[in-house]
Amino acid sequence: MLNKIKVRLLLGIGGIAVTSFLVMMGYTIGSHSATKQTEHQIKTEAHKLLASEKEKEHATVLSDELVKEFLTQYYTKEKMGENNNRIKPYMTDSAYKEEIAHQEESINQVYKDYLLDYRFDEAKIFVNSKTNEALVEVSYQVTYVSDMSEHQQKMTQTETKTMKVSYAKIRDQLLVNQLITWNGKFDDLKSNTEVSNSAIPDIKSTTTSDNN
Repeated sequence: MLNKIKVRLLLGIGGIAVTSFLVMMGYTIGSHSATKQTEHQIKTEAHKLLASEKEKEHATVLSDELVKEFLTQYYTKEKMGENNNRIKPYMTDSAYKEEIAHQEESINQVYKDYLLDYRFDEAKIFVNSKTNEALVEVSYQVTYVSDMSEHQQKMTQTETKTMKVSYAKIRDQLLVNQLITWNGKFDDLKSNTEVSNSAIPDIKSTTTSDNN
């Protein structure tokens, strides 16, 4: 009888020990898992913060990439005015209103149905980050149509314009504040004394193109 009591006692003590061990192991594993999860969350938040800071810096420092983003939207459209909703986020309110007023000029309204399928091609971009200005030579393709009849003739050719794009910092974001456009290439303008005396950034250019 005494031996049976001893056996039961030993089994009870052993069961308690095993249970305690399992509880401790479960707590240790759970704690380790929670620590790993916390570390993962910290790293994820740190990456998000770093990406956010880089995005803010990109938006407030004038670069050729930022200028190209605008030019691509500005010179890619089915016809004049079709891209207004795409260029508006890149422009100040005053610059956007000036662009709309330019589009509504009589001469532009007459020819807008004869100039179709604008496509940005490439641009030589001269950036002056100190003055937030860029001088660009833009090449784009446009299709000319002869008339509005079913038998209209179409001709697609490459056009080149030179632009001075001025930016303003609005709420920690650089937006196009003024556009001045000349017909022709930058080399043609450099030979013109009046234009050469204007504020042309003397900075190495970067040529960008639409790879799509």
